[in-house]
Amino acid sequence: MPHRKPFTARCHTHQFPAGVISPRAVLTFTTDDLVHALFTTGRAPGDRFSHGLASVWELIHRASLIPAYVRRTDGGGLVRSALARELDRSEKGSLSYALGQAMTGIFCRHKLDVVHLLHTDRYASRWGVTFGVTRKRPDLFGWSHQGWVIAEAKGRSNTMEASLATDLGAQKRAIKSIQGQRPWLALGCVASFPPHRHELAVDAVDPSEDGAASVDMDLDLDRYLLAYYEPFLAAIDAGTPDIRDQRYLAARFDLLGLRIGLRRDIAARVRAAVQGNVAGLHASMLDLLGADFQTNEAATVFSDGTLVGTNWEEALTLNDWYF
Repeated sequence: MPHRKPFTARCHTHQFPAGVISPRAVLTFTTDDLVHALFTTGRAPGDRFSHGLASVWELIHRASLIPAYVRRTDGGGLVRSALARELDRSEKGSLSYALGQAMTGIFCRHKLDVVHLLHTDRYASRWGVTFGVTRKRPDLFGWSHQGWVIAEAKGRSNTMEASLATDLGAQKRAIKSIQGQRPWLALGCVASFPPHRHELAVDAVDPSEDGAASVDMDLDLDRYLLAYYEPFLAAIDAGTPDIRDQRYLAARFDLLGLRIGLRRDIAARVRAAVQGNVAGLHASMLDLLGADFQTNEAATVFSDGTLVGTNWEEALTLNDWYF
């Protein structure tokens, strides 16, 4: 993996099964990790026929929050810029929401080995899935080698309130099963900025009880992976073609200092699925992802076959965040 100066965030976990994760963990991640997580946890479907370039505009919007409002301390802490602290309440809420989604994605990938974490609404909107009478459902779901993981994400511009853990439990338990399988974990994750430290911290909780109105989610694995990969193709098609490694189909967004890529073999299979050959996509992905691809470029290669490269070091090290 190419060098990226990392962020670090304190991570407190509560009520997880014994042996899954330390109660006092540390998350180490880069700006590439942040962009990847912001993209995969986005709500906008990648179905261009029905939704145009919505997922691309969502990516650009969410990714631009990082160089605008995020700074890294000398010790690796993630803090907000002075501009971020001057936002009004609703704008601060939007930033906190995006960071909560991203940190939940990073927590699930780094600590729970979830490869294809997807926003529930992206899948539901793409394929017309309903959840019965309940309006409560968790934000994200994805597969790990241990089973399905369900996650509810929250962001707070100050410290996490004591009652939030209970609220998280009720919302993340709204899905009782996926494909007839009880989730391995159904967690709530909060990214917050405790006033005494000012640096981003993460709290994750895994209460085990099902909710009173929890539902079974009937999932098609082929459609699940198509909903996951479609926005990557849409973004690559919308950007400026950038060929540095022939194994990756990639595009750059120069104003943002951002590059997005997808392995060419995976891109070809996903494009075939977009054109109607959806059946067997999941099996194809299992075969293709068995190959180990690396790159010497200034970008990060992810285990889902995607590539993200950011060039934000100057913005992240601005001294405009001191309290």
